Amino acid sequence: MSYKLADICLKITDGSHNPPGGVDKSEYLMLSSKNVYDDCITFDEPRFLSKSDFEIENKRTDIKPGDVLLTIVGTVGRAAVVHDNVGNIALQRSVAVLKPNHKKCCSRYLMYALIAKRRFFEGEARGVAQKGIYLKQLEKTEVELPRISVQIQIVELLDKVQSTISARKQQLSELDNLVKARFVEMFGDPIQNTKGWKTEKLSMICSAIYGGGTPSKSHPEYFEGDIPWVSPKDMKSMVITDSIDHITAEAVDNSSTKMVPAGAVLIVIRSGILKHSLPVALAAVDLTVNQDMKAFITGDKLSSEFLVFYFKAIESDILSGVRGVTADNIDFKEFQNRMVIVPPMQLQNQFADFVAQVDKSKLSVQKSLDQLETLKKALMQQYFE
Repeated sequence: MSYKLADICLKITDGSHNPPGGVDKSEYLMLSSKNVYDDCITFDEPRFLSKSDFEIENKRTDIKPGDVLLTIVGTVGRAAVVHDNVGNIALQRSVAVLKPNHKKCCSRYLMYALIAKRRFFEGEARGVAQKGIYLKQLEKTEVELPRISVQIQIVELLDKVQSTISARKQQLSELDNLVKARFVEMFGDPIQNTKGWKTEKLSMICSAIYGGGTPSKSHPEYFEGDIPWVSPKDMKSMVITDSIDHITAEAVDNSSTKMVPAGAVLIVIRSGILKHSLPVALAAVDLTVNQDMKAFITGDKLSSEFLVFYFKAIESDILSGVRGVTADNIDFKEFQNRMVIVPPMQLQNQFADFVAQVDKSKLSVQKSLDQLETLKKALMQQYFE
């Protein structure tokens, strides 16, 4: 049976409409929608409040363990439950606080129900500069609500699936870390060149470096092809087999983008993600890239696998030079003048063989992860749609 959120929550409010004062740091944090993800509250880049300002905000929202947070401005529809160890937090107005009536509704059930309504919230969001959900809209939103005992059973099942998904993701992360550790073991610190390898300029040691481009948007038919057109949003793994967007051969012929052969090393040079990480990947198929990307074709002195992990090994050094004017970007002229260590190809090939073995393990874990994600999606549809 469906119930309005106003009928199953004791209180629904949003965070502060006032910006925090000039407090550099304190134990009182103010979080925004950037800190709320599905079933996760982070404390990255919080703002800080004085004790008096916190008390004013806390008096209105009174955030307690068991409350459900929902992002309602910008990226809407992410939800998480407040746990016992979150400490002293206040919220900006981009986050709503829902206090479920526990006689009617389990906190984690409500969290899953809200996550399942993300597309609904996205469709309902209103605004010009930044879209959002008004509290009146939120109060009228309906969710399916079985009896408490059934809610608990559903939560236990979804939590079990989510826990296994998290474990598989951790396995993938550990396998990536294993390769990174093997790289340092075999080649040493690539910046300090602790093993004394000979070095060459990046631009000279690659047989080619391709920039990307965007076909004319005045020709929508250019974007109806089957050639992968990779952009930063596709760089979520270290091997790229496809992309969200595709273009035609005619689009390639009539734009600055070029065909990039399989085996090329792809890197993002302009994106907000460069604030904290450097996306690097190996092209597993022939493809194209947009203007925020570069593609490196290794010559006979470098293996592609070596270059991928070389870039990851010097990631922090590269990111330290990222600058932003209209967007965060790498100074590519300076970047391609970097001196790269050049170990013997025999050693690089040994490393490539090790990467191939790890990739086999990753493939098995990824298959299991994909199956679990499909199962979770099916369960969410079964219980909440």
